[in-house]
Amino acid sequence: MAEKAILAYFRSPEQAEGAAAKLRALRAAEVTVDRFNNDIGQGLESAMADSMFGDSGDMDAVGLDIVLAAVIDDTVYEQAVRVIKSAGGSI
Repeated sequence: MAEKAILAYFRSPEQAEGAAAKLRALRAAEVTVDRFNNDIGQGLESAMADSMFGDSGDMDAVGLDIVLAAVIDDTVYEQAVRVIKSAGGSI
């Protein structure tokens, strides 16, 4: 039985927890949800958005500060990816 690790990002803890519950139902070996906090480069994100996207606010990574980490059996990996994406996660 081979295992794969999954690292996904969400906009809200509720989205991540919903996906985590479904991954546990798939018998994930380990599932954790945490807030990613990196103060380095604070303000850089805003400057990049202004210079790259103008006022469109179309920077997909902005707000993806909830991280879900899971170890899942290889046989249900694709199903786990679908669960994460349907919950609003990005892998």
